[in-house]
Amino acid sequence: MPEVCIKVTIINFTVTVSGLEDQLLSDVVRLERPDLEEQRNELIVRINEDKNQLKGIEDKILHLLFNSKGNILDDVELINTLNDSK
Repeated sequence: MPEVCIKVTIINFTVTVSGLEDQLLSDVVRLERPDLEEQRNELIVRINEDKNQLKGIEDKILHLLFNSKGNILDDVELINTLNDSK
């Protein structure tokens, strides 16, 4: 009923074949080669940190561009931020 739907959170518990394959592969690797599983986990953490850093840099650049007055080539902070983002 619509009243019940408004009061609860609907969660999709659909299981996909690729999701199951990833979980099974992770379990096998964890049992056979724990060092590789640890390296994989470290890489996942590093990738997420890099994505967050990239998002922060993009937000800063957009903020500086939005608040820039006059010629953007004269904005030293913006130019330095663009150079650092490389």
